[in-house]
Amino acid sequence: MKKQLQLSSTTLLLAAIFLLINGLGGAWIWHREVRWIENTLSGHGERAEIQLNEVMADYTHSFQLFVCLLDQLIQAHPDPDEIWNELKGMDSTLAQIEQETFDGVYMVYQDRYLYSWDTPYAEYESTGYQPQARPWYQNAVKGQGAVVFTPPYMSYANHYILSTISQLQPDQETVFAYDIKMGNIQQLVHQLRQFDQEQLMIFDNNGTIIGSDQEAYLGSVLSGETAAAEKALRQAEEARDKITEQGQAKQKAQEEAEAAALFLQFLQTNSPAVKQLLDQPAQVLPVKIDQRHYYGTMQTGESYHVLLAQSVQVWLLPLLSIELILVYGLSRIRKELHTRELRQAYIELGQTQKRLEIALKAAQKAAAIDDLTGMMNVKSFCQNVTEQIQHMQENDHGILIFLDGDHFKTINDTYGHQVGDEVIKLASQMIIGRIRTIDLASRLHGDEFAIFVSNTQDYQVARKIVEDINTTLLAESARRHMPNITLSAGAVIATCKSSYPLLAKQADQALYDAKATHNGGFAHA
Repeated sequence: MKKQLQLSSTTLLLAAIFLLINGLGGAWIWHREVRWIENTLSGHGERAEIQLNEVMADYTHSFQLFVCLLDQLIQAHPDPDEIWNELKGMDSTLAQIEQETFDGVYMVYQDRYLYSWDTPYAEYESTGYQPQARPWYQNAVKGQGAVVFTPPYMSYANHYILSTISQLQPDQETVFAYDIKMGNIQQLVHQLRQFDQEQLMIFDNNGTIIGSDQEAYLGSVLSGETAAAEKALRQAEEARDKITEQGQAKQKAQEEAEAAALFLQFLQTNSPAVKQLLDQPAQVLPVKIDQRHYYGTMQTGESYHVLLAQSVQVWLLPLLSIELILVYGLSRIRKELHTRELRQAYIELGQTQKRLEIALKAAQKAAAIDDLTGMMNVKSFCQNVTEQIQHMQENDHGILIFLDGDHFKTINDTYGHQVGDEVIKLASQMIIGRIRTIDLASRLHGDEFAIFVSNTQDYQVARKIVEDINTTLLAESARRHMPNITLSAGAVIATCKSSYPLLAKQADQALYDAKATHNGGFAHA
């Protein structure tokens, strides 16, 4: 009897020790996983903010190209009537260059409102439309030459978010403006999604949602309160009820009312969670959304912000299950293997994997990158251009540009190769800074470079890019007290039937013609 009591006490003691160890282990695992979730979710939000800024920079760069085109148009046709006639014929060309982004270009010039679409001006006059009273005009004037975006809104007639980029010109009277479809942001939202149970919203400083995994929320104003959403729903319903006849206008109003109702329902359910995330930016917080437990964070940018939330179940339950299984498995393994041998095996395995990863990254970089400038090397550029040509449709075009430094040998002979290398690096920086993210750029060899401009067959676009590169190159070299250099350029149009070797030969011949003046000339095939 005494022996049995002793055995029971020992069993209870071992059970208590086992429960204590497992409790401490569970708490440690929970803390470790929560910290890992916080770091991962913050990193996901930061990457989303970086990619969003890249999309907005693309919009700005596209607008700057339009400014150059419109400026050239005014120089060639200073009379407003002639400009208007030219604008009417620009839609197809501009849409070909910008594709889905383009939605119309317009300006106020010599107190005239001129635009590219076909709506008669009488329709605007009948509604009392005054461009000088519109936000895009007033914001441009306030910007004093800066490129500005007007608050975006949802176009229920076309089912996309619409915004306007505008800029006051140096004469302090002319304003150029360009309507853009912000569909690239919605594409970015879908690309960023990692899990099914994930909420993602992108909104501006006014709270206007310009990207969301729920399309019905686009154009609504995000805040921690429901008053604005309730007002928006009342206005949408009143506008819908005023339309008595069935048709496109009625359908548009009905869709707007339904979207306002869905967003109000979202805020009514989730207002505390939204307010908590908005009030504590850059913090990963446990919140409750749609009756589910989430981890959420808000990444703030200068003009646009990202709200991100992912389900707790997505993160914790599978990870905790795996961790508990591993803990149990390791406890069994430790009974059969020496701890030192196991630890050494893990260390060696980790070191081998790290060495393989470093070697693979180094090999990939060496195969594709020019060591001096960080640009694509000639082999990688040839492959990428060939792939773009192979993916072209019958009506698609691009322009291949070869560039070569003028008097570069004189710089090497006079100042030495170290200064020559610095000039080459500066030239590469100016080239990369003047092209879009969808375009390609490479250092071929020496002081020779190449650019492939997508979605255009207009040599004026290529010429303007080269002029911009030379202008900034001269200014920056002077600022840095470096020898002046210009780049002469030869260009050729690429189609789906082109081959890179033939294009390179034609571009090289055009470059030979451009080099005749040795002062940043431009020629095309």
